Amino acid sequence: MPRVLYINEKFGHDATIILDSGDACWISVGKKGVLIRSHKHSFWGGLLGSLFGPKLYQERDVYRALSVAQAILATFRPVPQIRCRDAMLKAFCTAVWHCPSPARVKTVLHDPALLTA
Repeated sequence: MPRVLYINEKFGHDATIILDSGDACWISVGKKGVLIRSHKHSFWGGLLGSLFGPKLYQERDVYRALSVAQAILATFRPVPQIRCRDAMLKAFCTAVWHCPSPARVKTVLHDPALLTA
């Protein structure tokens, strides 16, 4: 089962979720859009992975990211472990939570059907 490593809403809006595969996904939501990166779960992997890990998803258009977030909330069931006040961060964390691997995260978030949900 995936687990939330941390959620930060005080000094930015980001979170890290450890997937079933053992990989970590760092989710960052801000005024400039959404960025999700993958990295191996370790101290150095977490520190450097959020900066240099492979990008799984990036959307610089905030309005498009918001429509994807709304589609995610309509598609996936809520996760009680994800306690965010920021609706967009909560949505992207929920999508990542429901994926077993980084490859699946990339596939799900780039699915055109998600935009039409």
